[in-house]
Amino acid sequence: MATQSQFLVREVENVDGDGLFITSAFDAALPFLHSIGSHDQWGSTPFSHQQGWAEETLRRIREAKQNYLAGNGNSDGLRIFIVERVCSAQVTDVLGAQYRIAVDGRRLLSVGFAFVRENWFPSYITAQEHLHMGEAERGAFLYLEVIVTDSRVGNIRRGAGASLIRSIRDYGRSRGKTKLYLDSWAGNDRKLVKYYEQQGFEVVGDFELPRANKIPWLGTLMRINI
Repeated sequence: MATQSQFLVREVENVDGDGLFITSAFDAALPFLHSIGSHDQWGSTPFSHQQGWAEETLRRIREAKQNYLAGNGNSDGLRIFIVERVCSAQVTDVLGAQYRIAVDGRRLLSVGFAFVRENWFPSYITAQEHLHMGEAERGAFLYLEVIVTDSRVGNIRRGAGASLIRSIRDYGRSRGKTKLYLDSWAGNDRKLVKYYEQQGFEVVGDFELPRANKIPWLGTLMRINI
């Protein structure tokens, strides 16, 4: 298993290939989810085949870059974090994956990312009256909108998700936040929920989202102290 020192977490910035890495890792997640019985989480249609998705995702990446480079502290300003792993030339060449060379000569392979907002809940969460979110934690929390590790690199990504979560909590402390929220898919025997519980998150409550001609999307809202 990789140690924390083998990972580096940075915010998305002017690094060539960040946009391509993020969009392609989204698509690569689908066959992996299918292989573990979680195909209902995101479906089978590649994200890049969905009308307007690529353009909107690249727009959001540009927004996050601008927020980072400008030190933007807007209340719900999007920030995107990239987790990289130190790898040998042989590994990066064989995988043909996205990497960069650090100033000290290390090869840093992109293995995951996370989208994070401050003081913001998605509308499908605030619509869940039974969760009683309302004004909860107003002005003092982060929301982990999405987190993906790149299934194409296999076990090299092991530990990357935990490293991202630790770094996001560190970021939250630097911003004076007290809680980190996320919503997890709750299907497939709640395997993803259990993973987040292993990372220290606690369940706030469950919810369902209707989907046309499909079973409802099962979700669980979770939080952890920062």
